[in-house]
Amino acid sequence: MLKILRNKKTAKKVWIGLAIIIIPAFALWGFGGAFRSKEETAAVGRIFGHNVSNLEFKESLSAVRTSATMQFGDKLPEIEKYLNLEAQAWQRLILLHEAKRRKINISDKEVINTIQSAAYFQDKNGFNNKAYVQTLRYVFRLQPRIFEEQMRQSLTLAKLYEQVTKDVRLSDEQIRQKYTQANQELNIHYIASLFSDFAAKIKPTDEEIASFFGKNKAMFKEPPVKDKPARIPDLTEIKDKVKNALIKEKTKKMAEDKIKECAEILKNEEFVRAAKSSGLKTGQTAFFKSSGQVENLGAAEIFWNTAKKLKDKELSSILSNEKGYYIIKLDAIKPIDEAKFAKEKQEFSQKLISENKNEVFGKFTEELIKKAQ
Repeated sequence: MLKILRNKKTAKKVWIGLAIIIIPAFALWGFGGAFRSKEETAAVGRIFGHNVSNLEFKESLSAVRTSATMQFGDKLPEIEKYLNLEAQAWQRLILLHEAKRRKINISDKEVINTIQSAAYFQDKNGFNNKAYVQTLRYVFRLQPRIFEEQMRQSLTLAKLYEQVTKDVRLSDEQIRQKYTQANQELNIHYIASLFSDFAAKIKPTDEEIASFFGKNKAMFKEPPVKDKPARIPDLTEIKDKVKNALIKEKTKKMAEDKIKECAEILKNEEFVRAAKSSGLKTGQTAFFKSSGQVENLGAAEIFWNTAKKLKDKELSSILSNEKGYYIIKLDAIKPIDEAKFAKEKQEFSQKLISENKNEVFGKFTEELIKKAQ
């Protein structure tokens, strides 16, 4: 197949990074398990009502491993356990089935041009046949015929991706809104009812710990280990664990009650005085963006998104995160740098469109998987 490729030189072209550009890696954890069967059987699963042979699945798995090698290189052994290549192999088969249904075809010339432009196979004069054969043999451990067919399939999937995402567009206003969300800074005043402020005050008795354990035994169920079944330990074995869980629950309840009490006081009282009456902390943040962290409060997104919608002197509803409960009000907003926006707009919009396309294709793939099952 494509013997001409191994005897023909061409000028350098832009390499299509199969694993990175052609198809985003959607981690559909557990998907492969729904289809697997014993390796001895002829069919290892079914998609769209048709059997998938063991050979077909192994070929698909080989193809996704090739893409992963291209993407991660010699780091692949370290991260392979996080990639779920079997799930991606099933996903590839499903997407190829859809591409076939749509009659998407790739010519030999397209495969040749793509391989000849690959950085893996280049020297100073362009495509190097010796580098091609040696790279396939020692890096990918594939025969040229197999690699070329994998390439044809990956280019087929690239065309499917283009078809599915061709209508993704963004208006100037949408781009501005997203840029503003990513780059605009604001700061807030806050009242905080933090879990850490209440935990030290809680000293549960043995009776309270036992009662809590009796009502929440399922919370402490241990999973099966080797030949031992799942079990709920005796209280004496995990007393400290139960105590900590009880303190955590009581802490959360106390913090919630306090912020609700403060919210009522705020209906008739000034911000700082209301907090003081409730025994809660107040503060003012430095300017922050929607990403990252806000000192003392945690992840910025919930605070930024809420504050951005508040009018002058308007108070938020009660917010919460892993640290506690909050009521905030907007202090000031810094306008975005218009000159910087104009300079970065094109690159930012391209990145945004790419992200939106990946999201659209991800949802398309999920729906296709449901139909395949």
